[in-house]
Amino acid sequence: MQFTTLKIGETELVSPIGQVQSWSTTLAKRHHSLQGKRIGFIDNFKPNAAPFLAYIEEMMKERYPSITTRTVHKNFTSNVLIADELKGEVDAVVNAWGD
Repeated sequence: MQFTTLKIGETELVSPIGQVQSWSTTLAKRHHSLQGKRIGFIDNFKPNAAPFLAYIEEMMKERYPSITTRTVHKNFTSNVLIADELKGEVDAVVNAWGD
């Protein structure tokens, strides 16, 4: 089996889809503060994604009361990137990964 590996700074992502691709990229710049920002949440429909994101959203709203949020849900039957739904609508994204 072949794995696709993407290195971003100290982070290495591995994909088991069997296609080899390589590219360079940089991480997005961090905001100095989230105060007043629009935050997007991407729910990947894993069993604990929704409660995890709800908890993170609650924590963020306690710390940054002026943020607004929007949650989208991945559609695994579509080839369209779910992040495209948030493009231009949010300033930062929290994506649920893992099982």
